Amino acid sequence: MPTPLWRVVDMPTAGRRGWLESLVFRGIVFNMSWEDPEMDRRAFGIQPTDTVISISSAGCNPLNLLAQGPARLFSIDGNPGQNALLELKLAGLQTLDYDAFFDIFGVRRPARVSQVYRPHLRPLLSPRSQDFWDEHLWMAARGIYDFGRNGLFFRILRRYLQLLGIHPNRFDELFELRSLPAQQAWYERNVAPRLWGPWSRRFVEFKPFMFLAGVHPEQYRLVDGRHDMYEYVKERVEYALTRVPTYDNYFLSIALTGRFQGDRVPPYLLRPNFERLRGLIDRVTVINGWLGPFLDTQPPASIHKFNLLDIFDWMTPQLFESTMQSVVRAAAPGATMIYRSGSYRFDPPASILPFVERDDALARELFAADRSATYGSFYILRMKRDVSVRTAQQSAGVDARSAAAIDPTPTGATPAPA
Repeated sequence: MPTPLWRVVDMPTAGRRGWLESLVFRGIVFNMSWEDPEMDRRAFGIQPTDTVISISSAGCNPLNLLAQGPARLFSIDGNPGQNALLELKLAGLQTLDYDAFFDIFGVRRPARVSQVYRPHLRPLLSPRSQDFWDEHLWMAARGIYDFGRNGLFFRILRRYLQLLGIHPNRFDELFELRSLPAQQAWYERNVAPRLWGPWSRRFVEFKPFMFLAGVHPEQYRLVDGRHDMYEYVKERVEYALTRVPTYDNYFLSIALTGRFQGDRVPPYLLRPNFERLRGLIDRVTVINGWLGPFLDTQPPASIHKFNLLDIFDWMTPQLFESTMQSVVRAAAPGATMIYRSGSYRFDPPASILPFVERDDALARELFAADRSATYGSFYILRMKRDVSVRTAQQSAGVDARSAAAIDPTPTGATPAPA
């Protein structure tokens, strides 16, 4: 029987989630990661000796980062359903050819997953992921981008746009436009007169719809309290349609049409990256658990790149600070941390500022070209090289512990130097 080349680690998850979070944020919430990989690539500049950690989300982010060739990659998520999707992709990389992989995850012929699941994919999955896909394989077989919480939200959205008179055929025009003035004219002719009004405000302010979109209840309160959620969504939609090119915007294509436009896809789905990824999956460890407690099991100064998405929007200020302190403790000198926020401004806690340098100029440059249009701000922090690990460790209030509880080295991988 084949064995997976990656490792899976299950950590205890302390504490209870609220009933709303438990109801909405389980299973597959995100069927695709909503962070622009070009921003991450330029912010990180991953080197062959780097150890990288990323929130799993739908698996796109860690695989896009893996394609850049780090020595090790940790992918962590508190939602096992999201890690199950990542594991399914890893199993596809290990056992399928490119055409079969793209048929399933590029949703060209997604029903093909039913033919390959039991003989090829299922034997490589962890028991928890096997249980998940035994029950939910129909989602992948019918096209993963139409399912999960995100998929349901966008199907409702597309139906709503049709009711407003914005016909789906118009979007095929949008994704062939090659200039911002042409996009502006398309938006003013086809969208602006119909979309913005009292019904759209009700749509945005009906919180269950936004929870389906992946907006955490705490994040909704943060954005709505600071910026008014309706005005925020209006600004982000206008940005996506008029200020960044739509031609290669696969985020917008999935949202508005439910499919990719040709080969305009995430990096991990590109044919030239397929064999490269296949050769690197033994460097991956998938962790079911929370970021801070996992980082506290790792050696100090052992991780070089941190892809933290928008997880801090979901946290209390106290948990935000303690998690960032765990990041600082685990960060190697010169390490890079990136995170995003729904808010237009969400600064790091004051307690970690002595240990990091902010790269606000590069963050602004990259954020200005963000194709996702999901977030209100983007942050790049770099660990100072002249601050001792011991000082940072003491500031974090975390005792130095060995990593004996969790061996961080995946089978077949070579540990990166600290």
